[in-house]
Amino acid sequence: MRLILTLLFATALLAQAASTQVTETDLEALAEKKVIESPDYWRANATETGKCDGEKVASLLIKVAGLLKPVATLDEALEVLVKHRVLSSPDYWKKTALPGGTCVGKNVAIVLSRGAAQLPIDPPKSVTAKPLEATAFAQLRESYDVVIAGAGTGGVGAAVQAARMGASVLLLEETDWIGGQAMAAAVTSMDEGGTLVRERGLYRELCGLITAHYQPLGVNHLTAYWYSHVGVEPRVGRHLLLQMLSDARGNGVLDLALLSRVSAVSKEGNKVTGVDITSGGSTRHITCRMLIDATEWGDVIPLTGARYRVGNCTSDAIDLKRRVQDNTWTAVVKQYPQGVPDELLIKDKPPGYTDKVQTAFAKSLGDGEKVDAKLKPWTWGTFIGYRGMPDSARPADNSAITRTHLNYNNDYVSSIAEIEDLETRRATNRAMQLKTLHLLYFIQNTLGKKDWSVANDEGYDTPYRRAEVEAWIKERAELAPYRAILNHFSIMPYTRESRRIMGLHTLSSGEIERVHGKPIQFANTVSIGDYAIDLHGSMSKPYLEMDLDREADIPHKFGEHGVGPFAIPFECFIPEKIDGFLPAEKNLSQSRMANGATRLQPHTMNMGQAVGAIAAIAVKEGIAPRAVDPKKVQRILLEEGATLTIGPVKARRGTEEWRKLQMEVLSKGAEIRTPADR
Repeated sequence: MRLILTLLFATALLAQAASTQVTETDLEALAEKKVIESPDYWRANATETGKCDGEKVASLLIKVAGLLKPVATLDEALEVLVKHRVLSSPDYWKKTALPGGTCVGKNVAIVLSRGAAQLPIDPPKSVTAKPLEATAFAQLRESYDVVIAGAGTGGVGAAVQAARMGASVLLLEETDWIGGQAMAAAVTSMDEGGTLVRERGLYRELCGLITAHYQPLGVNHLTAYWYSHVGVEPRVGRHLLLQMLSDARGNGVLDLALLSRVSAVSKEGNKVTGVDITSGGSTRHITCRMLIDATEWGDVIPLTGARYRVGNCTSDAIDLKRRVQDNTWTAVVKQYPQGVPDELLIKDKPPGYTDKVQTAFAKSLGDGEKVDAKLKPWTWGTFIGYRGMPDSARPADNSAITRTHLNYNNDYVSSIAEIEDLETRRATNRAMQLKTLHLLYFIQNTLGKKDWSVANDEGYDTPYRRAEVEAWIKERAELAPYRAILNHFSIMPYTRESRRIMGLHTLSSGEIERVHGKPIQFANTVSIGDYAIDLHGSMSKPYLEMDLDREADIPHKFGEHGVGPFAIPFECFIPEKIDGFLPAEKNLSQSRMANGATRLQPHTMNMGQAVGAIAAIAVKEGIAPRAVDPKKVQRILLEEGATLTIGPVKARRGTEEWRKLQMEVLSKGAEIRTPADR
């Protein structure tokens, strides 16, 4: 079932833009970059019922292709555009995009929209910043305005925004790698529901930094999902996040403490006043005015005493055996043109590798270079293109995927126990790594890809990672021959689901429905998501929350309930009763099904940005987050380039008119009645 859903997911990603309508933002951006002379003609003709002059379209195709590679003729342009998945086939355009020809307007709108997605984002000012260096545990201050646990995309987003607003910030990371699911877990094939997400908030800034890194190398970074989504090498992504943090620090206070975690929370009544931070064998107490949980599992929530949901249970009635989304321990792999180093070749079957394991892999993955997500099993070409990464070490080989990560057919069934019990989590983490080791053995020995292995240049073989591997080998000596390979696996697992606070509002699947209804534009919207509801495993009634969602909302294939913008309101980030505490990852107040759409890297970064703004305002005004005026949060986020309306407004992005029109839309949005109002 998981394979079927994944194949449907992949097919949907290739086809989803077929319903894309070109937006005013797309047209303005294309005009600015001189891909089109004026938006007027395309605004009038690239419509559902319009028709476009074939000669004009031919010129458009050549210019769009030129964003990817210099071309001189239509045939050259079509070859480039098909290769980069801007077009699915050249046939239609060869017949219509010519003098005297006519192209259907809605097809041209797709080209314009996809063309706009190829436009490089201008480098942000943080591009010149030196990466932030970690602060020694002993050098941390006694007090900070904001303490953030977890330096994933949500934590970084919160830290950057709060620091830019003048708050003193301490960002904690329990490993020695920042970036969470995106960088430390190596899921750098950015899960964008649509290309417009690249225009929003801090994720736009990250995309600008990614472009600025790869463009001078002549390397295309739109490699993920068969050359359609942003990709980045984990070590590069970590470097860029450290630049963002450093730039946000400026002349203020933003300290980063690695190998550090919140081990206890102090409160006065229902208000958080400080935390105990543990690093190695040492613990320090630090006072704070705001505490933010941006951990991958929502590990700080129980320490605060806040009520929460986990799986389809509530914190007062937890069943450890209930299912949650499957998780994955990924590994970055690359092609070694001069041959794989001997220590990275798996010559003997890893422990637990059986005929049953091999048969399961063979059902989902085979040899072959043809890229076609509809074929079963997937070919090698489809497989490496699915999570394809740019490869800055091989700019001359930019026309092929030479680096990717293993994040297909190695999902691992997970339960609430992995979230709630650290020993169970540790055992499951190891079982996930073993499954990925099995997959790599299959790739090298059954598929015969002896020129591929785990990448030895991502920098994952850190002291933290090596210590984790050594502790495992100490308990299972038979893993010693695989030490060199395991040392280069990702730092942490790709965790898709965590604890979720019970907040003033719980976002549900019905509120983000985009096919059988319209998503709700909340008056207090502070972030926008756009991904489909995507639950890896446990996507059936017994494991869902039927008090929050409806059985009819359960998707049976990727995108069945829509892809595209939906709103996330302020109230989802405010706990029922605990003050001075906010969530900034997958742990906001939402149903399990809604979590399937909000859990992705672009969304968590921008949700973290919203939380950082809430925390900074609360600190500045000396009030609890629940007392913060959402309109103030919205105005700050709009100034920072965040988009808060589901639909586009008729003004150029970033202008005062653009912000004004969004505030007008928000003023007419749906109000939420919080428990205090009832």
